[in-house]
Amino acid sequence: MDIYQFLELFVGRWRSQRSDHQFSKGNGSDARSVIEITALSLNDPDLVGICQKHDIHPNTAIHPMKMSWEEESLSSNKPKGITLIVPVPNDLDSPQKGLILTRQGKAVYELGTDEALTIQTRTAQNVVEERIWYGNPNLRFRVATLLQVDINSSRHVQSSKFYSEIRSAVPKT
Repeated sequence: MDIYQFLELFVGRWRSQRSDHQFSKGNGSDARSVIEITALSLNDPDLVGICQKHDIHPNTAIHPMKMSWEEESLSSNKPKGITLIVPVPNDLDSPQKGLILTRQGKAVYELGTDEALTIQTRTAQNVVEERIWYGNPNLRFRVATLLQVDINSSRHVQSSKFYSEIRSAVPKT
């Protein structure tokens, strides 16, 4: 599977089950949510804005998408959000590595030979490492680990999240 096929599988409605653990607090939680991912055209105004922010031409993006999510809970407080994800390969001849642009910043991606996508996002004091792979086209798994990096470049796990996601609706054509 190449990066184009991998990203095409993102699109659709997914039911997500998340389990997380905060290592410093010694506790964890579970949550369910619905994720809707739609493909964006290269002339979408929000996509163009993100590309301009990062000084990258929109035509270099591959499979840009909008992702919205809402947690399912019995309370009236249901966390939700929307983000744009804009993958930009380092080289069109070798698109398995590149950047992912968002409104918040940018990350580095690599699709490995094991067909798992690794995304690494760095901040001043933290690194978020996310790994995504498919059990089949309608079953996706994700692991996200938050690492704190100190001045000696030592890395300490702060939290870890595991997601299992089942596609409940295929993209509309």
